Amino acid sequence: MPIVEAASSAALEPVVAAVRANDLTTAKRLARQALERGLEHPMLLNLRALEAEDAGLFKQALADLRRAHLLAPRDFAILNACGVTLTRMERYNEALNCYDQALAIEPRFAPAWFNRGWALERVGEKGQAELAYAKAVELKPDHVLAWACLAFLNASRGEFKSARLQAQRALDLQPDFPTALLALAATEIDQPEQAEARLRGLLATPLTTYDRGLAFGLLGDALDAQDRPAEAFAAYAASNEELRKEVAPRFETAGQPTIAASLLQLIAWAEKLDARTWRTAPAPPGSEAGHVFLMGFPRSGTTVMESMLGQHPGIVTLEERETLHDAVLAFLDDPKDLASLADAPESRLRPLRDDYWRRVAQFGIDTKGKVFVDKNPFGTLKLPVILKLFPNARILFAIRDPRDVVLSCFRRRFGINPSTYEYLDLARTAHNYDGAMRLAELMRAKLRYAEHQLVYERLVANFEAEARATCDFIGVEWRDDLIDFAGRAQRGEVASASAAQIARGLYTGGSGHWRRYREQMAPVLPLLEPWVRRFGYPLE
Repeated sequence: MPIVEAASSAALEPVVAAVRANDLTTAKRLARQALERGLEHPMLLNLRALEAEDAGLFKQALADLRRAHLLAPRDFAILNACGVTLTRMERYNEALNCYDQALAIEPRFAPAWFNRGWALERVGEKGQAELAYAKAVELKPDHVLAWACLAFLNASRGEFKSARLQAQRALDLQPDFPTALLALAATEIDQPEQAEARLRGLLATPLTTYDRGLAFGLLGDALDAQDRPAEAFAAYAASNEELRKEVAPRFETAGQPTIAASLLQLIAWAEKLDARTWRTAPAPPGSEAGHVFLMGFPRSGTTVMESMLGQHPGIVTLEERETLHDAVLAFLDDPKDLASLADAPESRLRPLRDDYWRRVAQFGIDTKGKVFVDKNPFGTLKLPVILKLFPNARILFAIRDPRDVVLSCFRRRFGINPSTYEYLDLARTAHNYDGAMRLAELMRAKLRYAEHQLVYERLVANFEAEARATCDFIGVEWRDDLIDFAGRAQRGEVASASAAQIARGLYTGGSGHWRRYREQMAPVLPLLEPWVRRFGYPLE
């Protein structure tokens, strides 16, 4: 096909005119028609990619953008567009690579700095995200969304003074900008009546589905702070319903396995597992001084412990990153593959172990001479492959009153993935908790491995004693300065939904919170009762 290089070509002139007139609908249609006639030009491909994205055809859009990049490798705007598409596909590391390439060509391109911040925030690099947003507003002081995202980011980690200033900058540029108003509401939870009034006013205006979801969630927090649990629960339910509508097409595709189905598959396998068939050999020694997996269930206290351990000079931690991708695909996607896990030969395990350490290094973690703590509360579902690949690793397992865990997961606004999608419904949250605990219990019963249980309520009651016991278990000396762990969250180094609480120090208000929601939680209490008894919590 001929490559049309001159933007003044007769075939391109109407497209260029439509773009200059800000008539993107016409521009995209004309670009598609020109490409179908056999013309090829980066601008045409970029516009057709935009049309494909509007239709949710991200793979098709990415193919066009990659072709455009081949035709114009120094076009930083096309690299930025590639990053945006990859971000929408949740391929964040690839997206970040595109943004970095764009900025290497044109360091003053504000959209790439903003989009880089957005992707960094999605992977939990909040400190780096803040720097990227700040660069965007430095280059483009009227970038309303960058100011608003800075505000919401700082509000999420408890930096309320900065959040208010940044939100006001956004509102000065565009009054009633929803993201900025949401950020302001998040800073007003200690003045819940004021936050409630702001949020109810915002909800009375046209909002995107996602913003409505956030607004209802914050309204739930404001009502909870006023001790109005029935209204708060209704607001949380409304929030989750809005968020579910936003993301359902990604997680309810016909034939796509759900976390619930995967759990049932794992439990059935674990029930039949004969420990005599489990073959393990010590993993080859690496550069690390020790290897620890910190898991349990979200909202069980893993973030508190990881924040403390991350302060230790002899420990390096990684928070909620996908390090076991290849191993999960190799064994946990298909029942036939799972059946081969027990006696999998070293020749099959070695490449998966190498892939794990390669991913750890790609996340910027240097484990040489350090105890490496891989913290991921969702790791419980991957426990079978963890024990197979790393039989000498130590397991830190977080436990908290199951009723508080389930309620907290239902109330919080997580980044949505296949696991957290389940938390948008109370019953599904409880069933996922039950499944994860059943799997962990079966693995303990069938296999012997080094595990230390972290009980959240004991940690809150006597942090130093519990933290010392944890240090002893993983083989590092206690240091008095480990108690001051809040600074990591304040610096944006905590990725989880607990960041704002961690930034304020040890949170003591979460124990027994479920009692205020006893009526709303009644349908799931019978399912959780065996675990309440198993972990030694009072029934009332």
